[in-house]
Amino acid sequence: MLRRTLDALYLACAALAAVLLAGIGALILAQIVGRFFGILVPSANEISGFFLATSTFLALAYSFRAGTHIRVTLLLSRLPLGLQRVADAVVVAVAAVLSGYFTWYTYRLTAESWRYGDLSDGLIGVPLWIPQACMCLGLVMLTIAALDELVAILRGKTPSFESSDGAVHE
Repeated sequence: MLRRTLDALYLACAALAAVLLAGIGALILAQIVGRFFGILVPSANEISGFFLATSTFLALAYSFRAGTHIRVTLLLSRLPLGLQRVADAVVVAVAAVLSGYFTWYTYRLTAESWRYGDLSDGLIGVPLWIPQACMCLGLVMLTIAALDELVAILRGKTPSFESSDGAVHE
C-alpha cells in the first residue's frame, strides 16, 4: 500500500512537471503568434522560467527512483557486492540529509517570501512564494524518495536506481 502510494506521488509530480513543460511550449507559442497580431503575452518569459524551475524540482524524485540521475559507478562496480551495498547506503543517506537540508532552507525562503509579500519584477507581479513552494514540494518529494531508497537498501533490497526499468510502477 505504501509502495503504491509513494510511486503514485512520484508519478504525479513527474506528470505535473511534464504538463508544465508543455505549458512553457504553449506560452512561447502564444507569444510568437501574438506578435503577428500585435498582442502582448505579459510576463511569458518570466512565467516560463517559473514553470521550468518548478518542473525541474518536481521531476527530481521520479528521476531519482528511475535511475536517471548521474551516477559515477566506476569505483562502485569494482567493489564486492557487500561493500557496494554499504557504499549505496552511505551515498543515499548523504543524499537524504542534503536534500532535507535544502528542503528546510527552501521552506524558510518560501515562508519569508510569504511573510513579506515578495513579488516578481515582471509585468504580472507573481508572488514569489508560489514558485518557491513548488520547488519546496519537489525537494520534499526528493527527500522522501531518498529515505525510501535508504530503507529499501537497509532491508537488503536492490536499489531502484540500479535497474531503471520499472523503478516507479505506473
